[in-house]
Amino acid sequence: MNFRWPVALTTLLLLTMPAQAGADRFGVTYVPAPQGRAQIEKAAQRDGSAVLDFARNANHSVLLVRRTKPGRAEVHTALTDVWYVIDGSGMLVTGGKATDAKAIAPEELRGSGISGGIARHIGKGDIIDIPAGVPHWVSKIDGKELVYLTVKVATPKR
Repeated sequence: MNFRWPVALTTLLLLTMPAQAGADRFGVTYVPAPQGRAQIEKAAQRDGSAVLDFARNANHSVLLVRRTKPGRAEVHTALTDVWYVIDGSGMLVTGGKATDAKAIAPEELRGSGISGGIARHIGKGDIIDIPAGVPHWVSKIDGKELVYLTVKVATPKR
């Protein structure tokens, strides 16, 4: 029996299926790497970034982010961000004070940059834990893009 045809058909079906954005009956969300990558590359960009929201509940959310240019400084006063860099590299500034910060939603601020923070070069494989209330800003993208997974965790107020 020729096994090439079933393998080719299965591969084609997997590559054309949309990433599962909803949880299964056990609450598990699964997004195969090729589908996540294809979706983030096709996603509409706004201000040089595209974001796919794969899971969201009261305690956490899971986002896939693709940046092709620097963004705005962010401060999430009630959410801790945990990043895992999937591809690309750039400069991440954390801490200090967000410049010209304005509220865009409850407990969400955006600014034009950061003063007094720490600049770090980040790249593929890096893990970054940004506590709630700490300003952070991707100030530079090396090459064409920076792709990372963000898990946002609700942080109790102190």
